[in-house]
Amino acid sequence: MYKRLSGGGGRHRVANPYVSQGVSNILKALEAELKDPALAQSIYFGPTALTHIKRILETGGSIITDTTLIANDIDARLLGESGAQILCFIDDPQVVSLAEQRHVTRAEVAVDCGLAVEGPKLMVVGSAPAAINRMINRRQHEPMSDVCVLAAPTGFASVIQLKERLMDSDLNAIVVRGKKGGVSTTAALLNAILREISENPNPTEDK
Repeated sequence: MYKRLSGGGGRHRVANPYVSQGVSNILKALEAELKDPALAQSIYFGPTALTHIKRILETGGSIITDTTLIANDIDARLLGESGAQILCFIDDPQVVSLAEQRHVTRAEVAVDCGLAVEGPKLMVVGSAPAAINRMINRRQHEPMSDVCVLAAPTGFASVIQLKERLMDSDLNAIVVRGKKGGVSTTAALLNAILREISENPNPTEDK
């Protein structure tokens, strides 16, 4: 569903024209924690995103973050007992070295490392827009059915456009649209998602 926003003249996807009970619970919990009623209106959930994250928790998949700050803020108690893991490659010496050799950002190399991890993955981007661009470019050349992206970096025009490009791609995604986002918002959203899945393990999602 799209709507035309006044003043801009462009077409933009409505964040959540219809939401499931699980998504509604997540948004309410996030609003209560962050005290930002407008934030919920900025978040887009892909139709099978919660199901994908639930599969990660059930099968021992991976949550891969673009910053150690987010990794450290994830409530590991919500991962269950299947062996699901939290990974972050941004400070790995090999990532640092490869980024210098290739003259690219560490975030881009870290994405490549994350996508190489076996099993279902949630790629969490709360700080590095270059990571979003890398995943979109990778998707143009290869299947990524085992990947879901949670994208919430904050920023202005170029970052906003990248988040819209992610929504317009066929990647399974959860996106905090517009200028909103950042590390603390990303961690709070992810914990709200994990808590909802742990408390209600059979999420109903809109198709």
